[in-house]
Amino acid sequence: MSNKKSITVHYRRMENNVNMANGTSLEKAIRSAMASSEGGVRISDNWVLRAYPVPADKESTYLMNIFHDEGVGFFGDLTLYSKGFMQALLENEPNASMLNVKQQLPPKNYEYIHSLMYWLAIGDHVLMVQSRSLSSKHLEQYLTWLLREKTNHMNSDSEVILNAKFDNAQVGGELDDIREIVVGGAADVVQPMAVESLPDPNSIDREVRKQVDVEEKSGWGVRAFNVLKAIMANEADVLNLLSSIPKEADLSVSVRIGYKSRNRTVSRAPMQKALRNLPDGEITARSKFGSMTGEDIRLSFPVRIETQGSLLNLEDTRSKLRLAYNYFVENGKIDP
Repeated sequence: MSNKKSITVHYRRMENNVNMANGTSLEKAIRSAMASSEGGVRISDNWVLRAYPVPADKESTYLMNIFHDEGVGFFGDLTLYSKGFMQALLENEPNASMLNVKQQLPPKNYEYIHSLMYWLAIGDHVLMVQSRSLSSKHLEQYLTWLLREKTNHMNSDSEVILNAKFDNAQVGGELDDIREIVVGGAADVVQPMAVESLPDPNSIDREVRKQVDVEEKSGWGVRAFNVLKAIMANEADVLNLLSSIPKEADLSVSVRIGYKSRNRTVSRAPMQKALRNLPDGEITARSKFGSMTGEDIRLSFPVRIETQGSLLNLEDTRSKLRLAYNYFVENGKIDP
């Protein structure tokens, strides 16, 4: 018996298709890439040709395993696995003071899957069902490899960028009324790792304010450290702040990016691109009327998808991704 699970379909759009061979759409480029051959074998005919070792972690692999050419639209998955990964098991022994932990190899000819996501490309539109560990940025990485390095369907100095789109309905008015984008979440207090060099906040031509709270719980981790370092412009100050947080508390970091302008319209495109890969729910907005939306303002669509155990039903997933696309078109949120 199948059940149904509430899922969010996220929308992205390939904005830099001028870098595709012959200026083709993302959908057509993927279709052409799958029809390409290596050593006389079509890429669509052998999964090994589609397996991409993750550069930052040579033990892990991205794979487009499942795919379906719908004629108008190309459906696929993105699977993350590690060859030879052993699954940790907890032995359920009644009346024991502690339970044994063991590791188990996958059955012969199988690999344990860490995570998987599903997507549908229609023209330059991409509809996605993301997972906890796989999101749009991972799909960007995989498609860049497939189209640029594996099949030369993209310029050698380009990459796939899947931009988010802000949703008028979530803002509660016109997008021109947005005066402030709020990026926030809570972060477990962790020992900071090595971080990237970040720009001097004084060189950024917009208002940036900070809020630190110790009452919320979530998972920003090292990213929160990067945010604080950018705002405070002094790593020692950030370390002092982190060391002052009680062990039983967590750190919440909220950054507000706003602007003041009386005579000109400010483009949202740079923010849409910069904020496209933040996790679901971490972007909200404040309008010029002072109202605040509590929803993620990036375009998305709620659906219920049939499940088989912990896996989503493929046919129903494909149907719901198509449903989301049709809804966006019919309601004028995207152009077909």
